[in-house]
Amino acid sequence: MTEPRNLEHRSNNALLCFCIGAGLCGLAYVLGIGAVIGAAMSGGDPAAVVGGLFAAIGIGLAGAAGFIMMAIGGVWMLVRVVADQTDNAEEKRYRDVER
Repeated sequence: MTEPRNLEHRSNNALLCFCIGAGLCGLAYVLGIGAVIGAAMSGGDPAAVVGGLFAAIGIGLAGAAGFIMMAIGGVWMLVRVVADQTDNAEEKRYRDVER
């Protein structure tokens, strides 16, 4: 006979979504500072300017995607907390077993 699935694992995906989004935002911030410094030091080389333009677009998209993932993960966690407060029979059975 197999053990019933631990119901607490349902919140892991929301936390992963939030943390990956925060990581993307942090990475975009750090890479954005590097891109600005690199563009300032390039001396006007056309290849560096075009590369910097593509990097700026990619970094902006990564930051936006990170922010969206953080928003989705935050709302998802809030919904899980509210859903865990409901009087679901399966949830009560799980809480009784743990105590």
